[in-house]
Amino acid sequence: MTIRALIIEPNPPAAYQFFTPADYTKWRLLRPHPSGFRKGPRLRGVLKFSIVKRILTIALASSALWAAAYAQTFDAVSIKVNPPRTGFHFATDSGSGGPGTPDSGIFRCAECTLATLVAKAFDLRSYQFPGKSSLGDNTFEVMARIPAGATQDEFQTMLRNMLKDRFSLEFHFNEKKLAGYRLTIAKSGSKLVESSNQAKPPAAEKSQENQHSHTGLVAFGPTARFRADRQTMADLARLLSDQLRLPVEDETGLKGLYDISLSWSGNNDHSDAHADGNFGGNGHGDHGGLPPAGSGGSLPGPGEPGPALLDAVQSQLGLKLVSSEQTTAKIFMIDRVEKLPTAN
Repeated sequence: MTIRALIIEPNPPAAYQFFTPADYTKWRLLRPHPSGFRKGPRLRGVLKFSIVKRILTIALASSALWAAAYAQTFDAVSIKVNPPRTGFHFATDSGSGGPGTPDSGIFRCAECTLATLVAKAFDLRSYQFPGKSSLGDNTFEVMARIPAGATQDEFQTMLRNMLKDRFSLEFHFNEKKLAGYRLTIAKSGSKLVESSNQAKPPAAEKSQENQHSHTGLVAFGPTARFRADRQTMADLARLLSDQLRLPVEDETGLKGLYDISLSWSGNNDHSDAHADGNFGGNGHGDHGGLPPAGSGGSLPGPGEPGPALLDAVQSQLGLKLVSSEQTTAKIFMIDRVEKLPTAN
């Protein structure tokens, strides 16, 4: 057969718009006819094969991506259930080791709640995780051996796969409109004191401080306290977001590191954020009698009620939380989870 002419239309019919130009060219081939030229689909079989081939290619690619993600698992994992905690206790452990630390091959967590593990695996803020209180107060001793060269993203994928395997976690994300806050400098000016050491501590150093120092977030009676050194404004915004359970965006423009002391009325859902390790501080929390780390503003004494959080931020730090427009937030929803892990 001799092809006499070839017509390619610039705007193909909608039904064919997912074809490649080569496919569409084949569909528009013209063949000889006694009465002249007539157009028609001469290669329907080829086109059907092309469609099936594309569907199979997409399916195989999706399967390969899923398999690659699921293949990212720890070399070995041990999860032990701790005895129930009684009496007064400080914050639960958020873990140490992993990518970016000197102990990159081992992740350890002596007292992790299930909520802490989920928040760590998915990098969730408190406002994104409304169901965390339903996961119970059990704590676990977790030790996981990480493959050499794993990145932080791969480490989080391994945590997710561990939660799926050991706790049967099933989840999805919903979108929700939330009004949040913008963290700005108050008209009176910032009262923050810059840290003498402007080198941001690495993850490993912060993990060690989490274990041994007495700075961070803690609540005593009606007062919640936060004290931490070498904090960025992003760290502070993260803390405030967890306390308010709403998005907080840093718009201060401050780029340095600061020693922060803040005390406020303990009625801002601080207990949940504290218990799950979702704060930006470097440790367990002060005992109520330690001197402030250096930021301005007077702090109430132990047992005295503090100001509301928004007022405390302005009076003690010289910053201001301003209401912002609603934004779309991704909310983590649990479909199914076991509160105790399968056996090692």
